[in-house]
Amino acid sequence: MNADSTFAVRLAEVKQRIAAACERVGRSPDEVTLLAVSKTFPFSRIEEAYAAGQVHFGENYIQDCLDKMDLAKSRSLPLQWHFIGHLQSNKVKLLGDGFYLFHGLDSEKLARRIAKQAVAGGFKARVLVQVNIGNEASKAGIAPVCLFDFLKKVRYIEGLSIVGLMAIPPVVAEAAESRPWFRELSELFYQAQGEIFSGCSEFQEISMGMSSDFEVAVEEGATIVRVGSRLFGQRTKKVVSN
Repeated sequence: MNADSTFAVRLAEVKQRIAAACERVGRSPDEVTLLAVSKTFPFSRIEEAYAAGQVHFGENYIQDCLDKMDLAKSRSLPLQWHFIGHLQSNKVKLLGDGFYLFHGLDSEKLARRIAKQAVAGGFKARVLVQVNIGNEASKAGIAPVCLFDFLKKVRYIEGLSIVGLMAIPPVVAEAAESRPWFRELSELFYQAQGEIFSGCSEFQEISMGMSSDFEVAVEEGATIVRVGSRLFGQRTKKVVSN
């Protein structure tokens, strides 16, 4: 990727690589949603991305996201906002109906708080359950061995719509080394779809893969890939409590 190229050029490159990955495994590119991770970038970069055809954006600082949502609304931009960060319990009240999808449900307590907020607001919160696919102490998420019990507990909570699973695998040196983790998450998804969400049209999403390994994730069944630096370039770190 050329760091000086426009967003449109970088977007076209990423989409072409997604299409090629889909072709290798007999999938349609229409099955994959490209989520542009716009956290820490100014709204002007999001406007540039939208002008290039990008609609789905991921943020993990909730106040920043709310500010960007207000700007998008003031400019009548029909953007789809995903919250992809850890959500503290005291910030659940900020997770309103303007969010398309929350990536990161990792406890029954959080599920019930989100659901209570949704019911009070008259909407249904769409969420992905985060799986700690590598059983890493440093990462949030439900351990694979506990996943099905957890899904059964949250499946019918009023105000909550469980639409799929997401995971961030352990850091590896080469993209191909993530393949077993992606494959395991896909297997867990399809098992849950058959055993727990049978007949549920909402449980459809597998969110996995980032800038360094999204092609492997697509080959292993990802329906959402989260791409940041390959689209926006390198970001500066921001220390903000969520």
